[in-house]
Amino acid sequence: MRSVALILLCSLFTLNLQAQLASTPPLGPRGLGMGSITVTQQDQWSVFNNPAGLTDLKETSALFGYRSILDFAPFNTVSAGVVLPAQFGTAGVSVYRFGDELFNSQMLSGVISKKLGIVGLGIKASYLQFNVEGFGRRAVFIADIGAVAQLSPEITFGAHISNFTQSSISNETNERVPTTIRLGLKYSPISSLSLLVEGEKDVDLTTDLKFGIEYQIIEKVKMRTGFTTETNTHSFGAGIKLNRFEIDYGIRINRFLGNNHNLGLVYTFPPK
Repeated sequence: MRSVALILLCSLFTLNLQAQLASTPPLGPRGLGMGSITVTQQDQWSVFNNPAGLTDLKETSALFGYRSILDFAPFNTVSAGVVLPAQFGTAGVSVYRFGDELFNSQMLSGVISKKLGIVGLGIKASYLQFNVEGFGRRAVFIADIGAVAQLSPEITFGAHISNFTQSSISNETNERVPTTIRLGLKYSPISSLSLLVEGEKDVDLTTDLKFGIEYQIIEKVKMRTGFTTETNTHSFGAGIKLNRFEIDYGIRINRFLGNNHNLGLVYTFPPK
């Protein structure tokens, strides 16, 4: 009897965790390696996170990512995106797939961002679809907004609201996609060092405070680490730039739930 109860408990935990992960876009390896900090990030991975982080990108780029959680195949995520500078600002398209044949989700997103003085603004519209074998599929539209401000040469401020429309997966059960608010600061006393702090508040959960460091140890090689208070997890990562390729890896360590691995590749196309 005790074994049956344990199996049921594990099954409920797995389904609940799987549902949460399914509606959350991948952070990308850089953000994961810095304690899951993304709100002040200004690179191609912003197409999945704070859309305002794309405003300073001036070249077309393509990116691909793979995330493995708990070394459990149904929790794996594959992601890809394209960033395109345009006359009105910067545009981006991203897609990811989470899960396996029994339970999976896919999200297709479009991003538009623009720089206005010292402030970059961005908006993202997404189509999120869930598939559960034997129960059919559900789909919902969600939207994010974000801003990144260069307050001084050393200090960057970021803000991001995901699913500010508070879209629901099911009107019958009022089950919503998570709505989160993120605020953060990045302090770079020298060009090779960044110290980051970010607060994340899910409207239904307690505030999560994160701390991160990124340091360029040699030319084209960066090391990262971070800590997340709410989940009590440590993160580490590294990145290397090879001509027009950038390869990044991040790992988040949780002694109770196992490790979260994230590998990413970015290719920047040569200018025409």
